[in-house]
Amino acid sequence: MKYIAAGPKDVTVGVGDTVELHLTEDLSRDCCWSTSRIGEGLVLRDIRFLPSKNPLPGGTGERIFCFQARRAGTWPVSLRLRRHLDLWADSARMTVTVE
Repeated sequence: MKYIAAGPKDVTVGVGDTVELHLTEDLSRDCCWSTSRIGEGLVLRDIRFLPSKNPLPGGTGERIFCFQARRAGTWPVSLRLRRHLDLWADSARMTVTVE
């Protein structure tokens, strides 16, 4: 089983591999990343937050999404950065090709 850290950028992996998607998140702006679409050949295994090492207000952390490739194919991943009260702030997209 191989782990591949990604931007959001398109990647190619094998069946059974895990893809980690790291996205910058600024908690002081009351924003949080969430998934809006995951291709059926991928399984979301984990979501975690890595806080900033900067102790000052406004330090950004990372939201980390871990997907496991379950089937061969080309699968989309779409995410949204949402603000408090469910206002849409940003988006990220990538494609995972499983061979």
